[in-house]
Amino acid sequence: MTSATAKPRTRASLSVALAAGLTAAGCASFVEVPVEMPLQSKLDVSAFRRVLVAGFVTEPGVSDVDLSSETSRLLQNQLRSNARLQVLEPDHPPLHDALQRIEERLRSGAKLAQSEREEYDLEAQRVLQDAEFWRKLGEEYQTPLIVTGKLGFAEQNRSGFAADERVVRDPTTGRPRLVRGSRYLERKGYTLSADFLFIDGHSGATLHKEKFTEEVIYSDDQRTSPLSSYFELMDRLMPNFLGVITPQKIRGTRVLLQ
Repeated sequence: MTSATAKPRTRASLSVALAAGLTAAGCASFVEVPVEMPLQSKLDVSAFRRVLVAGFVTEPGVSDVDLSSETSRLLQNQLRSNARLQVLEPDHPPLHDALQRIEERLRSGAKLAQSEREEYDLEAQRVLQDAEFWRKLGEEYQTPLIVTGKLGFAEQNRSGFAADERVVRDPTTGRPRLVRGSRYLERKGYTLSADFLFIDGHSGATLHKEKFTEEVIYSDDQRTSPLSSYFELMDRLMPNFLGVITPQKIRGTRVLLQ
């Protein structure tokens, strides 16, 4: 496979050649034209006709956002628009039933205790790795490509000192000058982590794994809800997710001499 990243020596040679060409052209003008380069998907999905977003493992009762359901709906919408596969849309993500049975069996009170959360996480991870579970689910949905995994979404305190630059007028000379310093800023952030699994619905085997992490930080005067932050982070993450199973295009410019 040809690497998309040029070697440093090659880039240097191209830069020298371009500089020499511009020098030789003298006063010749140049123009930048937009170009698009195709980028192959990371996973070959030509063997599949359907795709099923099966739901995701999340930490119960932690986030105000229903991560699994919201993410399943978003991915379904994007796959309908960008993938050549038929997008299956069950009434609810089928992984939820298996996870709910685990939670009901472990929960001793109204909510899972810390030790119960740890056990829940271990058993949920076993389900994600259970090829027989996914093979049976694949049979039920006509052997699709199955998308599942684990999601995390959390609010973070990002307050602290940050670099600050101000232009002030010098009282002696009356001229403006730049003053550098630092000041304390009240800020909060939201972090979204996604471990995606792409599973063969025929065999139940995991074909590909992909991990993404995104963070957004807001100042104290920005009133942003957790749900709005989640959608902003998913909007950033979505092109990388789609790049796993659908070809993408890289947009850039090329310089032409006239």
